Amino acid sequence: MARPQEFDHDQVLRDAMTLFWRRGYEGTSIKDLTEATRLQPGSLYGAFKNKRQLFLLSLDRYFADLHAGVSQLMHTDAPPLQRIHQFFAQLLKESAGDKERRGCLLVNTLLEVPADDAEINQRVAGMLQSVELEFRKVLEEARDRGELPAHKNPEALARTLISGVFGMRVYNRMNPGKKALQTIADNLLSMLD
Repeated sequence: MARPQEFDHDQVLRDAMTLFWRRGYEGTSIKDLTEATRLQPGSLYGAFKNKRQLFLLSLDRYFADLHAGVSQLMHTDAPPLQRIHQFFAQLLKESAGDKERRGCLLVNTLLEVPADDAEINQRVAGMLQSVELEFRKVLEEARDRGELPAHKNPEALARTLISGVFGMRVYNRMNPGKKALQTIADNLLSMLD
């Protein structure tokens, strides 16, 4: 009879996620994971099968947190365009507080994982597309309420804004300073006028 798991599954995922976020998939060894999660290799393999499965579950955990934060900002009673501005204000705040310059685990994964790794790339692309969809819905609401000029295309704007978010996450790794990131955000948001 197998012994019951005696660890907090969610905490192990969070610990692994933090390590992958800091070091990347390739830069993280099983030894690193056992140290970070405080699990023996047998327990780690028993619970998660292998490093790749643990990484995929870590991505899911990261996305769940990210999506909850995006939803909290995008689904308020504030006017739609104000919600978009609040999203970028939060992004700037997070970027300023990112002392390790970790950026976004999803964006980092797209940059690290080979293009022919369809499983990971499709998984991350789907996650990022759902964030883009949140932008599009808010922009459509803004257009319908007359906040966004009628000639503006919410789908194209959402795609451009999410591309800007990716770029800001990567650019922040160079430690450009708050003012440079604010300028980028201001230029992106000026498209909504």
